[in-house]
Amino acid sequence: MCHVEIPIFLLWIHKTTSMEITHLNTLRDYNERFGFKGGNHLVNVVDFRTAEKCENGSFTIGFYIVKLKLKRCGDILYGKTEYDYTEDSIFCFAPGQLVRINLMEDENPNSVCLLFHPDLLHGTELGKNIRTKYPYFFYDTHKALQVSEEEKHFLLKVMERIQREADAEQDAHSMNMVRIYLELILEFLLRLYDQQFELQAPQSQEMLSRFENMLHDYFAQRLSKKMGLPRVEYFAGQFGYTPKYFSDLIKKSIGIGAQDYILSYTTNLAKHMMLLPGASVKETAYELGFQYPQHFTRFFRNHVGCSPKEFKKLMGEPTSPESPLLTDAEGLHR
Repeated sequence: MCHVEIPIFLLWIHKTTSMEITHLNTLRDYNERFGFKGGNHLVNVVDFRTAEKCENGSFTIGFYIVKLKLKRCGDILYGKTEYDYTEDSIFCFAPGQLVRINLMEDENPNSVCLLFHPDLLHGTELGKNIRTKYPYFFYDTHKALQVSEEEKHFLLKVMERIQREADAEQDAHSMNMVRIYLELILEFLLRLYDQQFELQAPQSQEMLSRFENMLHDYFAQRLSKKMGLPRVEYFAGQFGYTPKYFSDLIKKSIGIGAQDYILSYTTNLAKHMMLLPGASVKETAYELGFQYPQHFTRFFRNHVGCSPKEFKKLMGEPTSPESPLLTDAEGLHR
């Protein structure tokens, strides 16, 4: 089952205003928007402490941003929920996401940003794998990384090396060196996020327990008949997370992502329901949230290895008087 990543909304809030959305598709657009001079069209490091202009506004981006906040200058809201952060925080953004800036009165941005366009990565392994290997570009904004003084110093030094390579006279090795430094930063951030996950292990176990109960209730309360098959987006939303961040938390706890867990649970539940007395393929399909019985049959065959009817014959007809309708899914995920 595919899902669409939810764009992250970053808001530096002083008061709510209505803003026209500007589309910043290139690094040149970004530089012009904030008054930065020159810069490479594929990669650039900008220091907002020296920005000529930073008016409030809303804009979408057509490139990646790794933003190191050096000072708190406002509040961050994700949806309607406000999150706190301190200085020396990392935020990551991907193409297509929406950014809204509304600075607090008498505050100026205090951050350093690494910008790189997807064209820099075309035809490279990094370009193929960036969305899956570095999923933190799609995490909630309130999951910002807190970095130490030493970690901040390291990131700034590597960003400086990237800028030197981008500004120097180009040769056959220039962009390869940039990509090497870039991947070093991305790997470093991945390590920091993994360490953050480890610190959140007790919280993740509690979340996993809640997820299991919510998945059980989804079927037991027959939400599947109204809303269809369970989706990662639904459960992630209950926790206030993006689907990607939620799935990675689950994977850190049990070794598989949220989508695989839902598929496993649904498969076991389908097997259980097909063995109830009088259960039909059509009825079971609708109970589980499939729109058509043939879709359920295809799902069952793909995940069990045989059709529902073949499974019933293989297992034999049960003698239990239970209703063929789902009344309790307790323990089916075990």
